[in-house]
Amino acid sequence: MTLNLGAVFGAIVGGKLADRFGSKVVLISFLVIGFATLTMLSFKPSMIMLYVLIAIAGGTTTGTQIVTNAYVSQFYPNEIRSTGVGWALGVGRIGGIIAPTFCGVLLDMKLSLQVNFLAFAIPCIIAAVAIWFIQEKSSNLAVSSKEKKLV
Repeated sequence: MTLNLGAVFGAIVGGKLADRFGSKVVLISFLVIGFATLTMLSFKPSMIMLYVLIAIAGGTTTGTQIVTNAYVSQFYPNEIRSTGVGWALGVGRIGGIIAPTFCGVLLDMKLSLQVNFLAFAIPCIIAAVAIWFIQEKSSNLAVSSKEKKLV
């Protein structure tokens, strides 16, 4: 419940921050914070700190999906935007399918708690790096900004 409440809060706050600072900055920041939070969970925090970290993890991982949807939509022409975002969401769901199985495999391997959490934290860094390399000059946002300058 705490993870999902954090996700709701993260989606709302992330959306507001994205409006102010841009989706790319917010996504990278949230994913780096998500990495740090998931890593800190592996050090057996106190019960109160555990709930705080779980809420932050929810907000900075699951909650970023809303910001990601808005960000991805910038890269598709209006005619195919819903199809493009649908494909992005569909591919993203692969992680939702694979993660529980991966978790079971990790638990079966009897690895340390730190390794288990790190295995779920690393994708945050991979996603942050991938977003870092996205060239916004080819997005609809960049095109509309150029059109505004011409007018």
